[in-house]
Amino acid sequence: MKKWWIVALGLIVLASLAAEFLSHHHEHWWNRIPGFYIGFGFLGCLVLIFGAKILGKNLLFRDEDYYDK
Repeated sequence: MKKWWIVALGLIVLASLAAEFLSHHHEHWWNRIPGFYIGFGFLGCLVLIFGAKILGKNLLFRDEDYYDK
């Protein structure tokens, strides 16, 4: 089952790259970079995941006996 997800993700990435190469509108400088939105979205997801993990460990996590003290 994992192989199917990897293949599907690869096809989505390739389709997105093809769509970016075929579109010819360049309103901003970052629109001229092929795959910018793919990388931006991927990095944004990583920041959200690791940011939530750091936030949870450092600010939200309490010991098991927190309420027993």
